[in-house]
Amino acid sequence: MNRCVIFAILLAYLAQNGCFCADDPTAPKVYISPEKYRLPRSVFPELYTLNVFTHINDEEGFKFYGDVRIKVNVIENAKNITLHAKNLNISDADISIHRLKGADMRQVSINRTEFQEEFDFFIIHTNEVLEKDKQYNVFIPFKSDLSKGLLGFYRSSYMDKQSNQKRWMAVTQFEATYARLGFPCFDEPDMKAKFDISLGHHKNYTALSNMPILTSEPIANKSDWVLDKFDVTVPMSTYLVAYTINDFEFRESSADGDVVFRIWARRDAISQVEYAKFVGPKVLKFFEKTFKVKYPLPKMDMIAIPDFSAGAMENWGLITYRESALLFQPNISSSSSQNHVASVIAHELAHQWFGNLVTMRWWVDLWLNEGFATYVASLGVQHLHPEWNAFQEESLENTVSVFEFDALKSSHPVSVPIANPNQISSIFDRISYDKGSTIIRMMHLFLGHEVFFNGISNYLNTYRYNNAEQDNLWEALTEEAHKNEVLDEHITVKEIMDTWTLQTGYPIVNITRNYENNSATVTQYRFLKNPTQPKKLTDNDNPCWWVPLSYTTEEELDFNTTEPKTWLECDTNNQPIHKELIDLPEKEDWIIFNIQMAGLYKIRYDEHNWNLLIKQLTGPEFEKISTLNRAALINDALDLAWNGDQDYSIALKLIKYLKQEKEYLPWRAALSTLNDIARMLRRTSQYGAFKEYVQKILRPIYLRLGGLNANRKQNDRLDLVKHKVLVSSWACRFDVEDCKEKALSMFSNWMKEEDPDKNNPVPLDLRSVVYCTAVRHGGDREWQFLWNRYSKSNVGTEKTLILSSLGCSREIWLLQRYLDWTLDESTGVRKQDRTTVFKNVARNDAGLLLAKSFLFDNVDEIYKNLQPDTSKLSYYIDAIARGMVYTKEYSEFESFFKNKPEIFSKISRNVEQSLETIRNNNRWQEQNFAKIGRLLSEF
Repeated sequence: MNRCVIFAILLAYLAQNGCFCADDPTAPKVYISPEKYRLPRSVFPELYTLNVFTHINDEEGFKFYGDVRIKVNVIENAKNITLHAKNLNISDADISIHRLKGADMRQVSINRTEFQEEFDFFIIHTNEVLEKDKQYNVFIPFKSDLSKGLLGFYRSSYMDKQSNQKRWMAVTQFEATYARLGFPCFDEPDMKAKFDISLGHHKNYTALSNMPILTSEPIANKSDWVLDKFDVTVPMSTYLVAYTINDFEFRESSADGDVVFRIWARRDAISQVEYAKFVGPKVLKFFEKTFKVKYPLPKMDMIAIPDFSAGAMENWGLITYRESALLFQPNISSSSSQNHVASVIAHELAHQWFGNLVTMRWWVDLWLNEGFATYVASLGVQHLHPEWNAFQEESLENTVSVFEFDALKSSHPVSVPIANPNQISSIFDRISYDKGSTIIRMMHLFLGHEVFFNGISNYLNTYRYNNAEQDNLWEALTEEAHKNEVLDEHITVKEIMDTWTLQTGYPIVNITRNYENNSATVTQYRFLKNPTQPKKLTDNDNPCWWVPLSYTTEEELDFNTTEPKTWLECDTNNQPIHKELIDLPEKEDWIIFNIQMAGLYKIRYDEHNWNLLIKQLTGPEFEKISTLNRAALINDALDLAWNGDQDYSIALKLIKYLKQEKEYLPWRAALSTLNDIARMLRRTSQYGAFKEYVQKILRPIYLRLGGLNANRKQNDRLDLVKHKVLVSSWACRFDVEDCKEKALSMFSNWMKEEDPDKNNPVPLDLRSVVYCTAVRHGGDREWQFLWNRYSKSNVGTEKTLILSSLGCSREIWLLQRYLDWTLDESTGVRKQDRTTVFKNVARNDAGLLLAKSFLFDNVDEIYKNLQPDTSKLSYYIDAIARGMVYTKEYSEFESFFKNKPEIFSKISRNVEQSLETIRNNNRWQEQNFAKIGRLLSEF
């Protein structure tokens, strides 16, 4: 067993039995046992009978009350029952425990109860021993207020456009640890049980839950109230329980199948559900066929919530969404919005298998939920819309995202140790989603399609309605791989994949060709986006990955075979084993590794091979290199230059070929990475040279794509549309050709419309470019006009676009007012959108320092407003840290965090990442500022 795996197992053990944690992110680490935070394993639930009565803006205000009867199995003798409850009013006198033994319902005497608020524990102490292998019924009544936050059982409101009246609804959001806000429960993912749910409410509302409704009966002692009883669920975790009381309408899909599919929305937005109605059933059937496992419930409801903290939530049989993630309005919503809706729906439906049917045992393996759902969602969208080229684009986007985030020392493993449940929210990040997805894609490609999905199907069938760890998945895939001779008998999927999930980071693969004997030496070391990292790390700091090596040559030109030709392996001490490749091409023929970005690693070629590749790209036959590999070359070259692993001249020479590049993905990779340089230079005297450089490389592609004109054809590929939007955005930002003037003219024409909310002459897919440009170069008049459109819009995707565009202003007072509005929901900025506003102001050159001051001055109020989920404070600090480059700014941030330890305790890892980002930015500027202007002017 290699050292990396031993260390990783130790971390995993600590996650279950003890770990090093700190409330103060700058304080010395102290040992805290997670046993304090976990429920005892002596009692497990089997069935919840839950009754909830909900008052929504009536004479009782906003509150809910009810009771839960939990049938529990005693695994070990115990003298208490410990479960979770938070912010619930529980009357001790009404609690009861009964032993179940045939007809004998003997009551168990209760000694006392207690709340342990630090752990959200509600403990019922008994006067007698609860006996092993016996069953008991625990009855607990409870009541609470509907939360004003966006977690637990909370209230949401909207303005009905027809009546102009404010309407209310109630809805749950229980992931990750918020079911305890709704009812007393065993709120851990491995404590699965069935749920028998009944919901009481006024008859003017509709109740929905995970399962179909069985009966709806009047409540005798409550006039005009009904009690809706739902079918009993399959065994599931508490975080997947869902219910809502609303006055929405639905549209049912007419698609073939035995699953009833309904899409719910506000009555005046119901026309926007047609696309979701089309997508949902088709993607569900695709997953059933792909996984060879039927969707186990009889119905699927999907509902658009006006106030929703996440993008969506995969509650089994009742998926909840932000409006902008479910609703689509043709002629108002853009093509990118349509893609987003399809992607989110596919992601949440994938969770019905990955997360719901088979659930991670503990949050350490959250990535088994999120990584799989992210990856197979891209397959679902590709199946639904092959003309979009969505799979390739998603593969690039996710990989580039990981390349950036996981290049920080303060990143974390995919399978991340978690002790305190307060830390769980912080791992819903790019590592769990994007890296999880990327390494699953890598595994899919090196195992092959049939082996991969047969293994997945076996895994899902083996652990259905149960919990699993990543090792269970590795076993299923290894068995299939050995059966089909895809892996040698002495190699397991676990041995390979543990190096990707149990340690942080990813490798850079170093290729040194020997042109005398046509061979090459291949080595690896961890890539850190640190301009001062040593080129060769010491053995103690040099982790190892099992790297699938695919490659092709100028003569072969095989960009279809993604299976590895060989592997970079690790020895028993987890040290890299150097690989010698022979029979490589002659000196004047190039070689390219990592075909179609099939593996999560970067490539560092020797200078001669780089020059051969540059020659190919700048020549007439540049398209002989595949599109994804052209994008990878750009990303690798610029990141290596950032670190000083090679001179910027190589990267800039390579990018020159873009003048003839027609495809979206290489441009996406180039502009994404060049934006890092833009952030470093935007407050320096070299920004002018950078602007001229951008103008030179953008002008040809801007003109080739037709400038800022609405020349889209109905059958255009989505990536072509995105290409035009991306190039136009940069062209208007950097004053290329007539982009700015055309954008201002389009916006001006819109402002002249008699009814601008009905008639919008701005081309649909270019609205993000036009709106931002007009606000950037306009004043109060343009800003207020766009805000009025936001206020009157009934389409979530349009409202989100406008909110982002309003952050583009260069008027300081407008930006300050906009930030101030995020502290007061009565202004029209919803709680769910506060981070969107802040991030877009911070991204703006004129807004960065303003946003920084706003955060520093108002962090206490921001923290209070984010309650109960303060993990979103990480979005604020990340948005600012990315633009900080000076030593003084690092010191300011360091002091800021130290002075507010209680505020940043839940996001200590994010604090470390922000500080590391600022350090890296500062080092880059120290190394490159003097020479970057000269280099840019030469190209």
